[in-house]
Amino acid sequence: MAYTHRVHYYETDKMAVVHHSNYIRWMEEARVDYLDQIGAGFAAMEARGLQSPVVSVACKYHRPTRFDDRVRIRVSVEKYNSIVLKVAYEMYNETTGELAATASSEHCFVNASGRPISIAKGWPDIDATLKEQVRGKN
Repeated sequence: MAYTHRVHYYETDKMAVVHHSNYIRWMEEARVDYLDQIGAGFAAMEARGLQSPVVSVACKYHRPTRFDDRVRIRVSVEKYNSIVLKVAYEMYNETTGELAATASSEHCFVNASGRPISIAKGWPDIDATLKEQVRGKN
């Protein structure tokens, strides 16, 4: 699945290039959209007492993007085991088709008290949905 972000002027730096920190924000936008599309959205999870904080993030920048570019972000589940979710991102400039960045984010699952949990028992529907999305199966 893919998400498109239009680069805003305020996201650029003095060199007229998107500041690197914005790619992390776009990853979150794309991840939230992706999870909504597959039926495992954050709002629904949180309403059921489940949270999924980021535990790590990595991003490799290949080509710069600039104001008014449209960046197509492909999102996929790289790894999932009911405890850890790793999401992969490929970001392309829609106009040029060039790969702008590749990235990943890793998440755990916690209950409302902040305790780490496995979602397989308490949330089997979300668990099954995420297992279906693991790269190579979708």
